[in-house]
Amino acid sequence: MARNKKYFWIKLKPDFFNDPYIKMLRRMAGGDTYTIIYLEMLVKSTYTDGMIYFQGAGVDIAEELSLMLNENVEDVRALLAYLEAKKLITHPELHEDLFLVATPDLTGSETDSAERVRKFRKRQDQKALQSNTDVTISNDKKELEKEKELEIDKDTPKPPEGDSKKSRKSSAITKQEEKDFEALWKLYPCKEGKTPAKRAYVKAVRDGVTNKTIQDGVVAYAKKVSAENTEKKYMKNGDTFFRNRVWEDDLTPSIPTQRNGKPVKQEPPMVKNEVPESSEPVDMQAVKRMLKGIKTSG
Repeated sequence: MARNKKYFWIKLKPDFFNDPYIKMLRRMAGGDTYTIIYLEMLVKSTYTDGMIYFQGAGVDIAEELSLMLNENVEDVRALLAYLEAKKLITHPELHEDLFLVATPDLTGSETDSAERVRKFRKRQDQKALQSNTDVTISNDKKELEKEKELEIDKDTPKPPEGDSKKSRKSSAITKQEEKDFEALWKLYPCKEGKTPAKRAYVKAVRDGVTNKTIQDGVVAYAKKVSAENTEKKYMKNGDTFFRNRVWEDDLTPSIPTQRNGKPVKQEPPMVKNEVPESSEPVDMQAVKRMLKGIKTSG
């Protein structure tokens, strides 16, 4: 099974360049160059816990470092002399091997699996941050839109009293309009086409038609279809009634109704001098005997 790789890096503390040894190093002639070489050595030693091993490629460790770091050998020698004088490097075993004292404190590391977890968490944090940013932008847009609407309301002259309903052009249905329509819909006999019926109702109300006028029309139409015994399939659906403003039509039932709205039962009119037919069959023999008796007596 493959082992997790481990990654290392140098962690410079915020006061690294304020350290007295670093400040003194930078004040030397060529000090900035020495500081850079020192940082390169720290990076080089992260994988070996602060050790830089002499491999024999150069005459000494200084020449070998100059080859590895691509730096001037004299600058490397001057830096090593300073670091050794300040006890920032030691030679723990062989004279040519070096140990950088500061490396363990400045080294950070993690396995590749830990790196994947860290990167995953970073992506999640970025998504969350982006989501919060989108919400903030969305809220800002809404606030700007509200401010624009307020500015428009301020600049728009108010309509004369009594025409306020005509001036309401908002597409949003108010709670009162919703409540009034639902009350009417309960009275309407054919429960079809509710949504377009509601839109037509709101438009009519905002055009100046009173809710009472529409209610009277709904009640009149309900009585009409009841009195005429109209089948449901022949009734006007809600969309048709409200969109065509049927409350403005004559909704008087064609059949007389009682106070409760039920049709009055009527007998067919009789022709003048018409005698209603008997429901029993006529005995013609009895009629003849009756007529014979009348003649005899005369």
